[in-house]
Amino acid sequence: MFALVDGSAPFFLESKEKHQNWSKAPLAHLEKSSLPSKKKHKRVRESFYRYTKRISKLGFNAVSLDELCYLSERDFYPEDLKRKISSYRKKYKKLFKIASSQGLNVFITTDFFSINDSILEHTNGNLDKIIRLFKESLEDLFSSFTEISGIVLRIGESDGVDVTGDFRSKLLLKNPKQANSFLKEILPVFEKYNKTLIFRTWTLGAYEIGDLIWNPKTYRKVFQDIESKSLIISLKYGEGDFFRYLPINPLFFEDDKPKLLELQARREYEGFGEYPSFVGWMYEKYRSELLGKANIAGISVWTQTGGWSSFKNITFLKRSSYWNELNTFVSVQLFTKPERSLEEILLKFYGKKNLDLFLDFLKLSEELILNLLYDPGFAKQSLYMHRVRIPPILHITWDKITVSDPFRSLYSFLNPDPKESLQLGEEAFSKLSRMKKISEKLDLPYDSQFQKKTFRLILNARKLLYTENSGLLAESKRLAKEYHKKYPKTFRFQFQASKSKPSPFLGFILKLFLRNRSRYRIRDKILFHPVLRKIYYLVFLGIKNKLPDFINRQGMPVRELLQ
Repeated sequence: MFALVDGSAPFFLESKEKHQNWSKAPLAHLEKSSLPSKKKHKRVRESFYRYTKRISKLGFNAVSLDELCYLSERDFYPEDLKRKISSYRKKYKKLFKIASSQGLNVFITTDFFSINDSILEHTNGNLDKIIRLFKESLEDLFSSFTEISGIVLRIGESDGVDVTGDFRSKLLLKNPKQANSFLKEILPVFEKYNKTLIFRTWTLGAYEIGDLIWNPKTYRKVFQDIESKSLIISLKYGEGDFFRYLPINPLFFEDDKPKLLELQARREYEGFGEYPSFVGWMYEKYRSELLGKANIAGISVWTQTGGWSSFKNITFLKRSSYWNELNTFVSVQLFTKPERSLEEILLKFYGKKNLDLFLDFLKLSEELILNLLYDPGFAKQSLYMHRVRIPPILHITWDKITVSDPFRSLYSFLNPDPKESLQLGEEAFSKLSRMKKISEKLDLPYDSQFQKKTFRLILNARKLLYTENSGLLAESKRLAKEYHKKYPKTFRFQFQASKSKPSPFLGFILKLFLRNRSRYRIRDKILFHPVLRKIYYLVFLGIKNKLPDFINRQGMPVRELLQ
């Protein structure tokens, strides 16, 4: 089975950013005097050798590297950018050699399309001209670097607003017809060179194509009349991002085209590996639902990629997370060794002695994630708005935990049993004492104090979402201040006092906009008319101070998400 892993970890090791965008390798941070730093890239190669040696032994046979725009030469670029790209090509050539020495195929990631002023001037922003430019990049890449096996292509998410460097990606394929024509244009290049296109269906709701991640109608339009041995369609396991409580994505069964299953080991919404967030039982369930029932060509495991945070663990390298390594091992073994049970895989990872206790620890840690990090009363529901499946967790995003009136209203209206959520949260928190005892007996690399302090505040956040308690609010603010002082590079808690009770009118609005099945209603076309979407953006501007402070400073711009 094809087993792909991200190769960005060695690059992040060289970044000195305090708060990191983990979505792609921070190449701009590894430059000196407008050129790739020789010293830093030498260290990248040394780390890349250690990393690839390790992942190859785990069972991976392919690695992805960011990104195509830094390997594509253009005659019309300024001389300084030409020199920079020439330098990157030489340095990446050495990385390709290292990967090949470890038996790993190399894939290059790219968005469609990464743009700069020179490209805009050369193409006038014309889509047909940009597609021709992209095809030229592919021709050049495949003819210049025979070591490269293919491309991992993202079309549904652009660079975050905080991304710096010589290029910035933009969403250019805005409807299924454009995407279909685009695929028919570029696939012959892959076929000519016997290379593979891994086409990601990941979308965030922007433009007509924004529901490709879950909508079978959009999926069919995008891949209509396309038959190519060079194409693999890559899907996340659910209809949203890397969350729990998501059923398997039905698009895996939509047709017989080869599919790649995207998995995440460094859980971006569940602590980034700073505490255990075991994926074994969840991924074992997905395996049983997919293998033999869908055309699964392989898996793509993210060991480092995804999200924004100050956490500095670099998987398999500096300050590596034991829990991320465990998740990586389990992910690749479950699918490359389908004859093995999860317990057999854990036996291979941990050993026979005290395996039962280790399993108990992992089960307790999973209960903590399922019942306290997530709010089961809310998370178990399937809710959609416009082109997006609503995430099963709202007030916790990456390393930000926010309690404010908008979240109080959402959870109060959408959770049918807040009392049960509070009880489940308390019960889950009590598991930490047992986890501490087991970890001490097994000598696990587990910071029980950090998780207890973190989840105490998360439990307080749960309580403050459903109840008004000025004493608890004051205590939570005090504890958060102490927490931030003790753990300055971890989670950030934001507790806001309640200024108003959830209004019945807001409940009416939520019922109007939200639906509990994916199929669109007639009213959705009316509610999301282009004119009304502009009004919604103005509403967002009015309430953004009550939302997590990262919104519109990280990720795609909100204005674009409303297109």
